[in-house]
Amino acid sequence: MVVDVGEEAAASSRFERAYRCLRDSITDGTYRPNQRLTETDLASALGVSRPTVRAILVRLEQEGLVVLEPNRGASVRSFDIADAVRTLRLREVLEGLSAALAAELATPEEVDAMSEVLLEMEEKVEATDLLGYSSLNAKLHRTILNAARDEQLRKVLWSLHYALIRYQYRTVLVPGRKDDSLSEHRQIVERIRAHDSAGAEAAMRRHVGHVRETLQASAELLA
Repeated sequence: MVVDVGEEAAASSRFERAYRCLRDSITDGTYRPNQRLTETDLASALGVSRPTVRAILVRLEQEGLVVLEPNRGASVRSFDIADAVRTLRLREVLEGLSAALAAELATPEEVDAMSEVLLEMEEKVEATDLLGYSSLNAKLHRTILNAARDEQLRKVLWSLHYALIRYQYRTVLVPGRKDDSLSEHRQIVERIRAHDSAGAEAAMRRHVGHVRETLQASAELLA
């Protein structure tokens, strides 16, 4: 049998585009927790076949974003605070590794980019723009992760992202937390700039640990 390489590549490209579209629609809240995901509707929305949708849903189940149940089909996975706390325990270790690698591998330009994000975060704190601060918080973590230059680590951390979406902004609303968060991020970037791998890892783990403790202490308020 002769395989049409061009056709195979095109099919792979369609799959990846549809996969990213559905994944992003779940993580940005377009599809809500516990919402049913029907193959027919998704095939129409994504412009792919039902077998392709089925393959995408299996991949998303493996990544923890979708639940597949016999005779019931697929739905968006729902995470509660307990799930978020468990996820933060994992992120504490993995984000620490990310900071350690960034301290070893980041270029001066990448460290300058981290410092620029920090300055923007300071402005958001002064303006009491907590939504803007939360967005920049995520941007700084992405910048550090990119500087770590570890694709497998990036994929694993991305797979843990969705469990925290519901809570990542609300923890900053806790009185005093935004100032502590800003200070913690400064320490992380300082250690990365100093090429202090162990110090950067410790600073990042303290930061993520404090986020977890804040979420646990505020469980009733945030639920």
